[in-house]
Amino acid sequence: MKSRLWMAVCGIALLGVALTVAPAMAGMKINVGSTFGPGAPVYKGQEKFKELVEQRSKGEFEVFVHPLGAMGGERDVFEAMSTGGLEMGAMGSGDISIFFPKYLVFEVPYVMKDIDHFWKFWNGPLGAYINDVPLKQKGVKTVGIVYRGPRLLTANRPVRTPADVKGLKLRLPEIMPWMEVWKSLGALPTPVPFQEVYMALKTGVVDSQENPPESIWSLKFYEAQKYMMRTEHIYSACKYQISMKWFNTLKKDHQDLIIKAWEDAAKYANEMAVAADKDYTAKLQKEGGMTLVEVDKAAFAKAVAPAMDKLDKEVFEPGLLKKVRDIK
Repeated sequence: MKSRLWMAVCGIALLGVALTVAPAMAGMKINVGSTFGPGAPVYKGQEKFKELVEQRSKGEFEVFVHPLGAMGGERDVFEAMSTGGLEMGAMGSGDISIFFPKYLVFEVPYVMKDIDHFWKFWNGPLGAYINDVPLKQKGVKTVGIVYRGPRLLTANRPVRTPADVKGLKLRLPEIMPWMEVWKSLGALPTPVPFQEVYMALKTGVVDSQENPPESIWSLKFYEAQKYMMRTEHIYSACKYQISMKWFNTLKKDHQDLIIKAWEDAAKYANEMAVAADKDYTAKLQKEGGMTLVEVDKAAFAKAVAPAMDKLDKEVFEPGLLKKVRDIK
């Protein structure tokens, strides 16, 4: 009898401990749908966000970063955030380029001149204006911008002039303005999801692609491409974004913690981005075996001008492209 009573008391005591400990151990889960691969500064920023949130919340949140399009491409990630099905995302310009192309004046060929132009845009009123579009129309808030660097064309033959582009089966994201511009040069644009580019290059579905050096390196495109052209036609950004449908369910102190963590994570990623861009370009040559080809960028800019003029008249919001070009 005493034995049974003692076991019952112990059982109640253990149950009490379990009930006390369980809530403290059960952190609220945050998923980050990332289209980027491990290693690049944009991904290291996401790892830093995870570290900061879990540390500062003392375990109240548990962050899961899903790289390389594990939760889908940019369309999928953005749509999931807009419905509240996904808490956060890290992606390129897909929020604008796929859903609101009339505002895609910041990431089209030969508009951004350099990194200074890039940051003056994103840190200024035009950048805020662009970021307000997905926030107001789809409830997706941009909380951090990370510099990814200039995009370079890669192929298995050298491309030095616009005429050399003719006939290239060029992989492009699902971005209509980009396709129109490259088509005007004689390329054969083929939309392929980011996470499928490597196999598309290896199997010959496409024979060319364009991306910043960090992506060419981290996704091992150098294993399927011999030449890397310094076209620097677009200066790309990564956006760290939040679903407001999810975010608005949080307490104010949790909201503040998350925003601050993303700001700190973006700063951390940007501090290594410029140096990393040069490092990756060097590694692609030394370790990846690629040949860097210098191109006539002025000739490329001139060659795409008619296509850009057409987009300005038929697609872009009137006057917006000029405002971006005129940033001093």
